[in-house]
Amino acid sequence: MSEFPDTSAQMPAGEVPVGSSALFDELNSALEEGDVPEAFRLCEACLERSSDDTDAYRHLGLFHAASGARGPALKAAMRACELAPEDVRSWSDLGRVYAMLGDMEGAAHCFSEAVEIDARYADAWHNLGTACKQLGKCDAAFRAFKNALLIDPKRADTYLNLATLLVQAGQFEDAVVALERAAKHDETMPHARSRLAQRLSEKGRVKRAESLFRQSLAMDPDHVEGWVGLGSVLEDIGEREVARGAYLNVLRRRPDHAHALGKYVALLDESDMSDEEAAAWLARTEQAVRHKNAPDETKALIGYGLCMFHHRREDHAAAAEAGALANAARRNSAGPMDREKLVTRVDNIVSTYSGDFFRERMSYGVGNEQPVFIVGLPRSGTTLTEQILSSHPRFHGAGELSDLSRLAASVLNDDDPVWRAAAMLDEATSRKLAGAYLRALRGGAPRTVLRICDKQPLNFFQLGFAALLFPNARVIHCRRDPRDTALSIWMQNFNPDQRWSTNFDDLAFYRAQYERLMAHWHEHLPLKVLDLQYEDVVVDLETQARRLVSFLGTEWDPACLNFHKSKRAVQTPSRWQVRQPIYTRAVARWKAYVKHLPDLQRAFAK
Repeated sequence: MSEFPDTSAQMPAGEVPVGSSALFDELNSALEEGDVPEAFRLCEACLERSSDDTDAYRHLGLFHAASGARGPALKAAMRACELAPEDVRSWSDLGRVYAMLGDMEGAAHCFSEAVEIDARYADAWHNLGTACKQLGKCDAAFRAFKNALLIDPKRADTYLNLATLLVQAGQFEDAVVALERAAKHDETMPHARSRLAQRLSEKGRVKRAESLFRQSLAMDPDHVEGWVGLGSVLEDIGEREVARGAYLNVLRRRPDHAHALGKYVALLDESDMSDEEAAAWLARTEQAVRHKNAPDETKALIGYGLCMFHHRREDHAAAAEAGALANAARRNSAGPMDREKLVTRVDNIVSTYSGDFFRERMSYGVGNEQPVFIVGLPRSGTTLTEQILSSHPRFHGAGELSDLSRLAASVLNDDDPVWRAAAMLDEATSRKLAGAYLRALRGGAPRTVLRICDKQPLNFFQLGFAALLFPNARVIHCRRDPRDTALSIWMQNFNPDQRWSTNFDDLAFYRAQYERLMAHWHEHLPLKVLDLQYEDVVVDLETQARRLVSFLGTEWDPACLNFHKSKRAVQTPSRWQVRQPIYTRAVARWKAYVKHLPDLQRAFAK
């Protein structure tokens, strides 16, 4: 019911039927005490006194809907509309009944009737927007939410819903503005602050996000979303113990919270095993990941955390078993990789960005030299590379930005494949998109820096598009032993959309297509590209760090060798590794898993 606000007490005082105010007060009193039978009794008593009491029918319909009684709920709510067909509250509450029963089409129809009766009724517009949002009718939802805010510009819940739509549409800056207004207009709303914090965290503004998460928890200590978000940003800034405490606060309130359980266990170490509570949660994790009736996504989230726990303890057999359970569960829920689709995508990139393509478009884009694209497969040293460079006073690490691929997609028609985005660009459009990307890239960066790194590894798909926007940009291509890369990916909880990460055969196939594409870029891409081998970096850090600095065109700074002392936030699975001095123990790590994961060696034997 909370997504569709109660409108029963919001008519002007002169329009409230005789007796309805007293009924509303009595119902509220009963519900505050948790006495639902008394609320039913009050409605039925009103109807015994007056069989045409519209308000009693409206409330009765909502109570029946809350208890799941579809027939009685609709019968009562429809009766209210029959008795008062011009009463906006009756239609709005019938819409709420439909929504509570899961019929969003019926709900949207009723809310539309309500705004036809009174276009000044903000609740009905808000509820119409909420129903349209759930139906996937985004344009209609936008219009409804905006109408609600024109009538009542201080509706925090409407700003909150509008922000969700804006995030889905990729309008992140507008979403942040909407969330800020939600937080401003309802200082008691923890959700507004935690969602704003989440968006800011995604944009790299981690310290501000931490503050907002803490504010949301001060408002409501049981706000689980706030605890989860706080744990994540604390991990980003390297506060392992405090982050673990945040996840523990989730589990004490929601013991079945799979995400928090997986994250908590992943942060445990050997010294924690003497703690009875930690040992109990670990035992619960071991049981949950093997429970035959547990949902696949629950098993995946818990299993990846358990895998990392055993991996850090160098219990390779246990880590392999947990990883296999997690990946099998994720594969069951997300499905296998579509190999044909990947091959077609790479084929189209290769055929589009070939021959005279770049020579014919040399005037496109802008001459700005700030962007540095750090690409490669995940877990190939991209985070380490960014951390080394961001320790230099003239460089800044922007983290993993989604903006390049988002902007590429924004210039497409619905029936055009993503990889043909650049073919549709003209000179003016490419410069406009370059400006939009630079605004995202520079967010949080000092104005004096020479280069800014975008460490989104999968931007290797978008390098042709990047060249059209920034012909003077530079690319750092990170490489690592295929087996170590594959093992590290397989052990991590990646986005479920990355279906290639759950199976070693798919990982080998994906790598082959990535190698094919990178070979094409080395031949045709007009940008400067530096190949950087992870194993070379960890064996001789200074030589490789000097190569990096020289490639980016500035003087050497020894701070690059102390990258692990940096206080900057790191928002990738490598967050803990790059807070340590350089080490070589991750080189050829796959060998420790050969007998436990024979599919790894077989998949990469070629």
